[in-house]
Formats: sequence, structure tokens, C-alpha cells
Amino acid sequence: MSAILSPGGFEPVAHGCRRAVVPSPWPPRSVAVFLIDSGGTRLVDTGAATVESVEFLAAALDEALGPGEMPDGVVLTHSHLDHAGGLEALAPDAVIAHEDAARLYESDERTPGGQPFATVAGTSGSLPDMPGWEWVLGEGHAPGHLLLWQPESRTLLAGDQFLLGLKTPLRIADPEEDSFGAYLETLDRVAALQPEIMLTGHTEAIREPEAWLHREGRRLSRQLDRTRTAVRSGARDAEEVTERVYGSIPGPGARQLLLREKLAALRHLVSLGEIRRQVVDGREVFED
Repeated sequence: MSAILSPGGFEPVAHGCRRAVVPSPWPPRSVAVFLIDSGGTRLVDTGAATVESVEFLAAALDEALGPGEMPDGVVLTHSHLDHAGGLEALAPDAVIAHEDAARLYESDERTPGGQPFATVAGTSGSLPDMPGWEWVLGEGHAPGHLLLWQPESRTLLAGDQFLLGLKTPLRIADPEEDSFGAYLETLDRVAALQPEIMLTGHTEAIREPEAWLHREGRRLSRQLDRTRTAVRSGARDAEEVTERVYGSIPGPGARQLLLREKLAALRHLVSLGEIRRQVVDGREVFED
């Protein structure tokens, strides 16, 4: 049975929290948004900017809040277009985002309604005007990725940081960034919270978070070991490492995801001082 969420209207998923799933033009073709009732009603993420996604979300909000009614504000988990693209169509005045995400969304850090973002900074804290809800920074996937945390029910809204049955794509745009290490640090940060359920942006809930977080940490540890072994046996870039570890990979989508993870793993080994990196003709090359 697929873990990918199917489009549908708002349904309760945690205390004071409802989830809807709207269509997306990008794989896996759907994305979750949430309504949180806390000091007003806040919408977490907005879906994509496509007509299909915007109209689907509008219909779901009409059914949940009443025709023409709008949430009191929006919380953005991160700035990727499948999660934040619909912000322009919704045009809320109040938008909460991490300062790193707000800086990417608009150069002047203003919402489509012309108001400044209500930004948070650092690695954790309370959500403005949302009693009972906190935030934790998720790193490695997107700048300023917010994980929303409700201590009372031990519920974590994980966005794209953690996905059931899917790899979380790690950021590789900045060659100097250690996104692999940042993701590992987030695993530890979330494990310390001891969540009882983690709700994701694209897949069914992770209902045994402690075991899942442990398995994910072990999976990434194995990937590092395989990457070390590949470099020691002569692999010099992410493509060669991927070929040595996996051999033939069906489909360009899977290959791209594996290449991203291997490049992130190589950069992490550089950050640990285990291997060296240089750029040759625009290509990152690694050696023991």
C-alpha cells in the first residue's frame, strides 16, 4: 500500500489540527497543508501556485471554515514552491516563517499582502500568537525549514524533513554546505523531543517516530561507510560513488536523488577531514 497522500479535504489528525491534501504538479503529485486552531486559525503551508492546487485549497478552506472565510494567518514550513507557491493567491497579511526562508521568498521580506513576515530565528522557540505550539529548525533539506511541535500531544508537523518510505532530498546548491551533517543533527534534535507521531508533507504519518529516527540514522551511517569504501577503491565523484554502491539504477528520478545524497555524503566526509575535495573543470572531485 502506497504511503503517498491522496488529495482530500480537511480531516482531524491531532488535537486542534486538521490536514488536507492538495494536488501538486511535482512528484509525488500531492502535498499536505494543515489548519491549526490556536489563538485563531493558522494555515500551515499553501500548496503550489497552479490553478488546480489553488482551487482545491480554496474549496477545502470553504468547507472547513465556511464560504469565503480565511485563516487568520499562514505558517510556512519552507520556501519550496510545492509548499509556498500558493501564498501569492491566498495573499494573507500574517505569515510566520524562519528568517532564512523569509529572506529567500522575497528580497524585502514582505508578504503578498504587503506586510512584513513574522520571522523566527535560531533553532527552536515558541510560535508567535499560537499558544501550545512551538517550532524546531529542520536542517539539510531547505533553508529555515520549520518543524511545528505540540508538546501536549507530542505531535510533530515535519513538512519535507522526514518522509515515510521516501528519501528526503538533501540540499546541494552550496558546495561549502554540509547538508548531510545538518540533517543528522536534526535527527538528534527531534529524537530528544520524543514525539509520538510525525505528520509529513507528502506521506502518511510516521507512527513510531523513535524507531524510524533510529533506522534513518543507521541508514545514513551505512551510506557514509559505503561512500568511504567507494572513495578508497578509486571513486572520485558522486556519480562514480553511486555506480559503485548501486550499479545500474532504473529511472532518472531515482538516480538524481541518489546522486544528491552521495554528493552530500562526500561533502560531509570533507567536513570531517576524512577526504579532500577540489574542483576540476567545474566538477567536484574527491580523494582519500
